[in-house]
Amino acid sequence: MSAHSLKMNFLEINNLSKIYTVKTFFSEKRFLALDGVSFSLKERESLSIIGSSGSGKTTLGRIIAKILEYDGGEIKFYGKNINDYSRYDFSKIVQMIFQNPYASLNPKLKIKSSLSEALDKNFQADAAEIIGQTLVKVGLESRILNNYPHQFSGGQRQKIAIARALLKNPKLIIADEPFASLDVYSQNQITSIFKDMMKSGVSIILITHDISAARQFAQRMIVMDEGKIVKDDSAENVFKEKENKYIADLISAAEI
Repeated sequence: MSAHSLKMNFLEINNLSKIYTVKTFFSEKRFLALDGVSFSLKERESLSIIGSSGSGKTTLGRIIAKILEYDGGEIKFYGKNINDYSRYDFSKIVQMIFQNPYASLNPKLKIKSSLSEALDKNFQADAAEIIGQTLVKVGLESRILNNYPHQFSGGQRQKIAIARALLKNPKLIIADEPFASLDVYSQNQITSIFKDMMKSGVSIILITHDISAARQFAQRMIVMDEGKIVKDDSAENVFKEKENKYIADLISAAEI
């Protein structure tokens, strides 16, 4: 038995469901955003969750990050129900990086203050050193600390958001469309940072509509459509898929 197979499932999702209610002037409409989603993730394992708009991938990511509540099923980290974790303890396990990095940074705070807020109070005495080391990991210099978010490019803001997440020393980072607003050069930089993080033992779930980006990122892919998992396999096998038109269309769109 390989060492990989001996690793425990630190994330387990069983039969997860989420219902959204849309209110109009005359009625309420309910639709199933997640329908019986189940999968697990081992320590130090990473994966890509791909799908078109409305497939449920972002909803799933936000539920795993405990930003949204779910309506049915169960999520466990290290065998413990997600709802049994305090907000503080959970923040040390899971962090989320959003599509728009500007939204995750307080525009009124200098970068130094934003990063210091993310650091555990037990490490505040060594804050300057820890923050400096973390900035190096994402390719930034300490001289940025006295600047404000609006003074940076989208790629630089995304690096700052990643640094902020890393300061929590999480086991899992969920990155929701982190490349969407970035140029190709910045996308490649962020991908490289993620790969370095994975080598250091951080698990990453990449959520994206871009199957090509997903393929470069992780060996395992989950494909979602209409709130369901339609394939959970290696990237190699996903790209060999010929019978599922939805997957074939995702691949074709990436090749255009």
